[in-house]
Amino acid sequence: MQFLFSCSKSESSECPTDLACTEIFVTLTVKIQNRNNESVFLTKTTTSIEGNSNIITKSDWDKITVFNVLDDLSLKDLKKSGSSVTFKGYDDNNQLVVDEKFIIGHDCCHIVKIAGKEVIIVD
Repeated sequence: MQFLFSCSKSESSECPTDLACTEIFVTLTVKIQNRNNESVFLTKTTTSIEGNSNIITKSDWDKITVFNVLDDLSLKDLKKSGSSVTFKGYDDNNQLVVDEKFIIGHDCCHIVKIAGKEVIIVD
């Protein structure tokens, strides 16, 4: 027996209204390293979606080496074919050390990374 549950769906006409989605919650992440392949710790990150005035800020990172870029909560703000997303990371001196673009879209149920790095190398 198989069960399907509805989850966050895009409000746009790009998707059918009667679509059944899994309950999986997708989060796209990125790892930050220096040129010696050592983890770089950030104290604050921001994610912005082009055409949307909301900026997602996280400042509770504590020795985390993999950072959330975006998750399914932002699906409705994305174009299915892909939206430009900017991820910025700051060090403990509040200096910008990461400024990276991604293209993130959705399949009507979950966000999907179309383009962007898995690992970002900083100096």
